Amino acid sequence: MRLKHYILEPGTLDEASYSGNIGFEELANFYKVASNEQKREMDKILEREDWNAFKELIRKVVGTKLK
Repeated sequence: MRLKHYILEPGTLDEASYSGNIGFEELANFYKVASNEQKREMDKILEREDWNAFKELIRKVVGTKLK
């Protein structure tokens, strides 16, 4: 396995990326800390199947950058 070395902005987490990863753990963490408004927004994003909006909202609320 080959590892890359990189620097993230302070306070940012990076996911363990692998083929087929859908961010389930990040979504579970999201629902633990999100406001009711953010949860409603996520529900709409999931209905639209908008992957880019999903990743952005996860990053905004949980602080994890999904790939």
